[in-house]
Amino acid sequence: MIENEGIRVEEARSCLLCGNEGNLLYRGMRDFLFGAPGFWSLMQCPNCGLVWLNPRPLPDDIGKLYSQYYTHQIPEHPKKNLAGIRKRVKASILQSCFGYHMDGSNRILGSVLGRIGLLEEIIGAGVRYLKAGDKGRLLDVGCGNGLFLDRMRQYGWDVTGVEPDGCAVSVAREKFGLEVFHGSLEEAMFPEGCFDAITVNHVIEHISDPIRLLKECRRVLRPGGKLVVMTPNIRSLGARVFCEYWRGLEVPRHLFLFAPQSLRACTKAAGLNIQHFRTTANIASFIWAASSLIRRDGMLKGGFPETPGLRLWLEGKAFQAVEYGQCWLGQEGEELVMWATK
Repeated sequence: MIENEGIRVEEARSCLLCGNEGNLLYRGMRDFLFGAPGFWSLMQCPNCGLVWLNPRPLPDDIGKLYSQYYTHQIPEHPKKNLAGIRKRVKASILQSCFGYHMDGSNRILGSVLGRIGLLEEIIGAGVRYLKAGDKGRLLDVGCGNGLFLDRMRQYGWDVTGVEPDGCAVSVAREKFGLEVFHGSLEEAMFPEGCFDAITVNHVIEHISDPIRLLKECRRVLRPGGKLVVMTPNIRSLGARVFCEYWRGLEVPRHLFLFAPQSLRACTKAAGLNIQHFRTTANIASFIWAASSLIRRDGMLKGGFPETPGLRLWLEGKAFQAVEYGQCWLGQEGEELVMWATK
């Protein structure tokens, strides 16, 4: 056992999946978002493309990487002059493409706008691509402040959450009245096969044993139920453009970063059956703005651009359009999206 600026760590040179010794991807990286201590490197498996943090924090010290991190803030509402239009567009697409009967929706508008693939992707991400016909008992692993669960409850789901951040749990319980377990999925000890759907949105990259997490998801998922996993794509266009400044790296909290091949391998190792796998450009505009600021300033305090400016916003939208095309030509979207069943 060694220390990395007060964080107890151990060397991690071998791939979790293949056992191969990794190649050095980036060396001597600092936390450019929340100021966690330590110098870190990223290793990459030459076979499956899995990327991992080296050295690896010991489990009891991982919490120190989150001392300035937050998952409980409630985002501000959009400007009132656009809120009505956005609400109508969202409601129409959710009804037309995902089957949710929404107030203010327009079937014709939804049918037309739903043909715009990128728009359907963005709206669909808000329900984790779950359709109304899937409705039942929903578990969100790493549910944060509960905003997603509150939305899905309004859409007719019976919802439950798991979240390790005590502040976020308090917000979810007190503000939204949600049932949220404070801790890990394994600690919650849910009965076997008790959920119709499980969502794991930008969580698996934070977990020290992603295969174990997926196995537990499989255990508590009912036969035929749906598991939806969303995580940054280390093979994305943004990762290639920005390299060590890519926002998706989030060193040192992202313990693993997945390529399409490595996420597929983890899922199969957990005994799950992959039904659908793709990449999306849903967050490409945000990634462009955030990564550009990190490259320019060497950091992005809090992780989100407050006022990216018109030029950066326009560049981000152009990048998003280009990347959306790349999602069809290859698998270069910023996010991996996978649906699996038991």
